[in-house]
Amino acid sequence: MKKGIVLEVHDEHVTILTPEGEFLKSRKQKGQVALGEEIVFFPLHRAETAKKGKWASALGGKWAIISVMTAIILALTLYPRYASNQVYAYVSVDVNPSIELGINKDMKVISMDAYNKEGEDILKQLKNWENQDITSVSSKIFDIFRQKGFLTENSEVLIASVLANETNSGWKTLMQNKITSISEKVQQDKVSITTLETTIEERSDALKQGISPGKYIQKEQETELVDSEDTSKTEPAPTMPLNQKPLEIKHTNAKEEKSGPPSFVEIKKSEKEAEKIESKEWQEQQKIDKKERQEDWKQEKKEWKIERKENREDKKQQREESRADWKQDNRGKKGKDNGNNRSDKEKKGPPSHAKPNGKHEHGDSNKGKKNHDDKRGNNR
Repeated sequence: MKKGIVLEVHDEHVTILTPEGEFLKSRKQKGQVALGEEIVFFPLHRAETAKKGKWASALGGKWAIISVMTAIILALTLYPRYASNQVYAYVSVDVNPSIELGINKDMKVISMDAYNKEGEDILKQLKNWENQDITSVSSKIFDIFRQKGFLTENSEVLIASVLANETNSGWKTLMQNKITSISEKVQQDKVSITTLETTIEERSDALKQGISPGKYIQKEQETELVDSEDTSKTEPAPTMPLNQKPLEIKHTNAKEEKSGPPSFVEIKKSEKEAEKIESKEWQEQQKIDKKERQEDWKQEKKEWKIERKENREDKKQQREESRADWKQDNRGKKGKDNGNNRSDKEKKGPPSHAKPNGKHEHGDSNKGKKNHDDKRGNNR
């Protein structure tokens, strides 16, 4: 026997997630099983699962690692679907039809069940309700109640809410505001509305009796009232000692006589005031958290700017140092090249036309002199 949370509900079996991270199947239990509900069950094919487990352990570390990685990937893939299909609260509505709505974390209806034949007839007429806001779905339900004649003047409406698991105060406040909004709309029909909050344990007891949580609480309260009346009747009246004086009867005025236990309107008013105070405190806390996040972000941004400025200055200094080194290297290289050129020129000496060959110069002069004499002879 194991314990786990219901992930999927089929005609003959349900898929369950155990605390150890196993996805197991079990035969569908008698009665209603809701998504997100924690149940105790016997897994199917347990013997085959045990054999597979022994075979897998014998394969060694390699296959163990592959199995773990596969399980992680499967869990990450199924988690969004599991989160969106998880029931965070149940809301039951009782007039004569008895209906229960399952709500997810986004305040959308993901499941609906009927506790009597009239409720089943209502669900058959209700269309396009899945993944719709609870306010919209409840409005459609009460419209059908009016059409069928269930919701008339002085009718008694019972709305009970059950939190399926631990939720934060902000989500709980939003849920209460939703129920208050639904109640205020229905009150326009001049009906008597009672709202209750029950626990998941009381809901389980109600399911065993085949009634809604709201009807179960009403029944328990009536039983306690009858028991208290029977106890008061069976107890003997207290006798007064002889030496004790009788109690004096104090007469009160009309206002004091009228004062008694608070009426339903006063209770609802005090509940609304408490809800407003809680909602206001939650909003103020949200503002404080937002302001703190903004301050942290500003500080981080300031530090980031300072760090970026320092990095820029470091890079600039590195570039200037590199440029100065490069210039220094170029100057030394240029001076070395000029010195080499000068030494080469000194080794080579003047150009060839600057120092003509002596023999060549003498021949040229004699040739020029001969040509000059020839010209003088011709002139003569």
